[in-house]
Amino acid sequence: MLNSRAEEAAGPKLVQYADLEALVKEFSPQVQMERAQFDSRLGRYESAREDIMETRRRLKEEADSLEKEGDNEGAESYRAQAKTLEKAAKDMDKQIRSAKGSASSMALRQMEDTMIWTAQSLMGTYHSLKLEQVGAAAQAELKQSLYEKARRQFDTGGVSWRETEEAAQAAAASASRSQSLLDEMERVKGELAMLLGFETGAEIELASMPMPDSARTDDIKLEVDKWRALGNNYELRAERGASFRGTNKELHSRQRRIEQNEETMYAQIEALYQSVLSSRTAWNAAVSAMAAADAKWKADSRKMELGMLSNQEYLEARAAYLEAVAAKGQADVNFQQAMETYEWAVKGLIR
Repeated sequence: MLNSRAEEAAGPKLVQYADLEALVKEFSPQVQMERAQFDSRLGRYESAREDIMETRRRLKEEADSLEKEGDNEGAESYRAQAKTLEKAAKDMDKQIRSAKGSASSMALRQMEDTMIWTAQSLMGTYHSLKLEQVGAAAQAELKQSLYEKARRQFDTGGVSWRETEEAAQAAAASASRSQSLLDEMERVKGELAMLLGFETGAEIELASMPMPDSARTDDIKLEVDKWRALGNNYELRAERGASFRGTNKELHSRQRRIEQNEETMYAQIEALYQSVLSSRTAWNAAVSAMAAADAKWKADSRKMELGMLSNQEYLEARAAYLEAVAAKGQADVNFQQAMETYEWAVKGLIR
């Protein structure tokens, strides 16, 4: 079990983005429950087949025994029964093969895919919050510095009590926002931990998100992907494969509904593709902005070393730089998840 393995490890368990699929398939409680139901149904078929084959074996042994005793008529009767059971076992084999490729197995695959996608989304959300929190913490430090400065100025009559109170409120609000983001980070991490099968309160660390690979967008073939999505979409497959009994009018209505759902799916794939392209544009802009921010931060850091910046000016420069880092990181996450969402849609999942 993942829980016991996590407890045996020294320190927090490090969870890598690339490992989410394997972790979900092996340890997710939702997936395990769906698999248990599937295995139970399949197990009942297999158990029934084994019982049939065992009875068939005993009948043949009994037929051989009767034949040795000279009871050919009794032996033939038992062999006929064994032959009937052999046919029943073959029919059961067909049912087992059908079950493995039926709606039950599709439901299991859909649950696996849904939980993997959810895990990826939660990890992306966590890192988005983390980036935002770093910037918020820098702002809180700056606001606290401004409040302390206002207090000193108030003591010397440089600012009014109202201005000092406003600075205090701004500092408190910034600190509250920073803490709120920390709390939300822990909530999201806890939700991901439970999805991956960890016990409540287990210590885990989430590794960095992979950097987006813009070359993936060059490989997208939209029209081909629409056809792939048409064949893969779980809801459409279930709708098309569902048994139907009704009038011709009801049948035509059902066919029109399926066609409308297919057209809706095509539109969703198109919209997700446009989201990938816009995310890539925003990401390219963020990369350029980050290069400029890096250069400015390097210059500001040098000025601080030379004593050319006050502590407040340094904190302002640091806060601005961390905001740029957060913006770039958020663009990374958005672009990565836009591509993942598009690819999941092609595989059959659309939210």
